[in-house]
Amino acid sequence: MKWEYMDRMVIFKETPEGLTSDLSWLNEVGEEGWEVVGAVPLIAPNRDGIAYGTVGTLLLMKRPKKE
Repeated sequence: MKWEYMDRMVIFKETPEGLTSDLSWLNEVGEEGWEVVGAVPLIAPNRDGIAYGTVGTLLLMKRPKKE
């Protein structure tokens, strides 16, 4: 089977409830056959270049390639 791949960057937003993200698009791409197969945290550096926190995630998705 052949696959096609897509990635989507999600940036967290700080709210009084804590960090949140808008994943409402995930149901839509799921209906198109995409499935999440991996996630990589996005780490932000401080002024000294040292990581200080996660600011988001990079989602990796795949679906069967239509021929």
